[in-house]
Amino acid sequence: MQGTILIIDGVATNRIMLKVQLSAAYYRVVQAETVADIAKTAQRCRPDLIVTAMSLPDGDAVDVKHALAADEQLAGIPMIAIDRDNDPEHRLAALAAGVDDVLHRPLDDTILQARIRSLLRASSTQEELDLQRGGPGYVLPLSSPHISAGLSGAHVALVTDQPATGVYWQAQLAPRVPYQLCHHQFNAVHPLMREPVPDAIVIELGRNTLAQGLRLLADLRARASTRKSVVIAIVHPTDPAITAEALDRGAHDVLQAGFDVAELALRLNTQLRNKARIDQLRDNVRNGLRAAVEDPMTGLFNRRYAKPFLERVARSAAKTGETFAVMLADLDHFKKINDRYGHPVGDAVLVEAAKRLQSALRPVDLLARVGGEEFMVVIPSVGEAMAESAASDLCNRINSQPFHIPGVDTPIYVTISIGAVIGGRRPASDNDAKGELTQQDQDSAVSALIANADRALYAAKHAGRNQVSVAELAA
Repeated sequence: MQGTILIIDGVATNRIMLKVQLSAAYYRVVQAETVADIAKTAQRCRPDLIVTAMSLPDGDAVDVKHALAADEQLAGIPMIAIDRDNDPEHRLAALAAGVDDVLHRPLDDTILQARIRSLLRASSTQEELDLQRGGPGYVLPLSSPHISAGLSGAHVALVTDQPATGVYWQAQLAPRVPYQLCHHQFNAVHPLMREPVPDAIVIELGRNTLAQGLRLLADLRARASTRKSVVIAIVHPTDPAITAEALDRGAHDVLQAGFDVAELALRLNTQLRNKARIDQLRDNVRNGLRAAVEDPMTGLFNRRYAKPFLERVARSAAKTGETFAVMLADLDHFKKINDRYGHPVGDAVLVEAAKRLQSALRPVDLLARVGGEEFMVVIPSVGEAMAESAASDLCNRINSQPFHIPGVDTPIYVTISIGAVIGGRRPASDNDAKGELTQQDQDSAVSALIANADRALYAAKHAGRNQVSVAELAA
């Protein structure tokens, strides 16, 4: 089964015909007759999508949307309304209420199936981000102030065959939306691909530019730069096959009967609101993932990130034969700083030390805080001489100048001890030589490197601190 679809219609014949169509496409179908039934039925079956008649025995599609909106777990279910007449007022009212699309009878199966596929794809993406952000049951409200703020000033590009069409569309749309509007011809769309890309792109699919428009639509959805932009197609003249093709190529929305300024404004508002919500969810997920591997005090990566990074460097070195350096660095007598000046000053020293160490490294190198005052450094593609020079530079960055901490009258002199080890020169096994480390071999090799660096750090401490000790080459 591809998903569960809830059909709502007071006419049994309509429900049966729809069930036959949808079951033939391998959807699980659940049925309801009235608005009163909807909340309880939806809670029970948790549909992936709802197809409702525009008119019901006790209300209409707008009432269905309002009933679902009362439950945060059901509010985001995509919905298609089916009107027995092609009534523009009904369609606009439903779109304004948040219904995703309105189709009319006689129902075209090609368009219906394409619209269902499109909405389910979008819903699946949103659900995955919801789960990653907050686990089951997490919902970011559609009315979030961050989302509403994100709509103001959005950039919308209109792509048309003739310049006059673009000028007309822009003039009609400007009084209705708060967005920045611009228009392009098909032979001048390259600016759309450059940053900052438009938040939404409206494409005319007319007689003269149909093939070109469909190619552009697919291209926009495939490119990394424009993949997150909303794409709306305007089909003229009406053609169900073109509408379905546009949806299957990735259009978020389609105006099936040509340009209608009121409908376009509504669809832009809905799609840009959805985009703002998805963007916020994506940012939340990204920030949450980074928080899991980042030290909140210094902004450096933590131990959870450092070990997998070292494993990747070791795995790459096993394939290329290059060597790399692993270092453990520890601020000397750090407890005395905390005892004398207090922990806030000690924290400030750690932050400044992290900045100094980071300034000595390349973008490809890793600096991580792996303990209270202990740091790990991983430097890919260096030999013993370069590693020892880099370690000495790190040491000098700390001890060459005293630390001036706000609120402390006297400068604080800090030194650091560093233990370093070179990895990757000699394979530990035939499999290692071929770059085919097993997970067990990899874990063992990385653990050995860290242990050797730790012994070298101990040797530097034992020798008087404020110096570098390089261990023998690791196998």
